Amino acid sequence: MPPEAQAAIIGAIVGGVLGVLGAILGGWVQGRSWYHYEQQRAAAEKREHWVQTALEWAANGRKDSLRRANLRAADLRGADLGADKDGNTGADLSYSNLRGADLMNANLTHAQLQGADLTGAKLWSANLQGAFLMGALLTGAYLRNAQLQNANLLNANLAGADLQGAFLLFTNLTGARLVNARYDRNTVWPIGFTPPPEAIKVSTE
Repeated sequence: MPPEAQAAIIGAIVGGVLGVLGAILGGWVQGRSWYHYEQQRAAAEKREHWVQTALEWAANGRKDSLRRANLRAADLRGADLGADKDGNTGADLSYSNLRGADLMNANLTHAQLQGADLTGAKLWSANLQGAFLMGALLTGAYLRNAQLQNANLLNANLAGADLQGAFLLFTNLTGARLVNARYDRNTVWPIGFTPPPEAIKVSTE
């Protein structure tokens, strides 16, 4: 067989093999992309469900569990997630993801928030009376003018949190981390509690 013919046959075989491999690889990449898209879509739908459940929690009888809910960056301003006058306790938000969530003016009285991630959460004027926040992450959280009396912040991380004007009377701050936490003369601390030197007192004058 002439060399030219041999080269043509070999080229055809190699081209065919490369074509098959390309098709397989292309299909695999397309499949992976579709899988990734479906995963993201499912996660977004699940998060939307969590947000809706949180917003309707009180109206739906205060019974739905929000434990380990993904509420990252959720708009929950003014949400009622706290106890009521009939003795029903606050929402169970234990170990939930509330990073960057907006909870301004929210009712979180006696809510279960132990182990929750509230990093950078906006809690201006939120009512957290009697809330359970043991081991919660509140790094960089905005707690200005928040009501935290009788709350349990045992071993909570409040590093860099804004506590200006916060009301912390009778709050359990045992083991709480307050490095670079900001407070002012309007911050009310538990009786006998002295802010650690690593906390920052902000002058309001």
